[in-house]
Amino acid sequence: MRNLNYSENDGRSKGFMLLFATVTAGILIGAVYGTGHSVTSPYIHQYLLPAYSGSTIYEVFRNTFVSLGAFTVMAFLMGLSAFGQPVGLLMLLYRGFGIGVAVSYAYLSKGLHGIPTVLVLILPECIAVTFISVLAVRELMRLSKSMFMFMISDASHTEKTFRLYCLEFLVLILFSLVIAILATVCNYIFSGLR
Repeated sequence: MRNLNYSENDGRSKGFMLLFATVTAGILIGAVYGTGHSVTSPYIHQYLLPAYSGSTIYEVFRNTFVSLGAFTVMAFLMGLSAFGQPVGLLMLLYRGFGIGVAVSYAYLSKGLHGIPTVLVLILPECIAVTFISVLAVRELMRLSKSMFMFMISDASHTEKTFRLYCLEFLVLILFSLVIAILATVCNYIFSGLR
């Protein structure tokens, strides 16, 4: 019994490591991309870049929440597919790409004066966004794997119900709302760093 629990925990740790490694790879790709290309498109910076997150409090809140909410809803929908796991990894790569672009652009445009912008406005939001994104993709991968196993073996491989899956994503949406509010407040308070 003890060995079974250890192997389950080890498997979960490796799963989280894979998800965070995917985000890290995206950050590196985004940082390299941001050094030589335009980053003004919201599909590139994902509203993680304070200079492009909006000019009013409402715009900052709306853009941040829509970006997080759309990612979470997409993860929810991909979890309902037996083939959603690779899409989940691509989503994390994309999220990391936006983080890398935001940080590299802040340093390129401001030099050493970009350090306060990164530390106060970008980094805290990106850490929170990364955790929300990783949790959403983890749940996506669990249900998607279960559906795939059901397709090939006609047996249920999960104890998770659809209701619990929906509840988990509802909680992630609520956390996304809180992150959007906090990001908006920080952008308002530290508007001079934008």
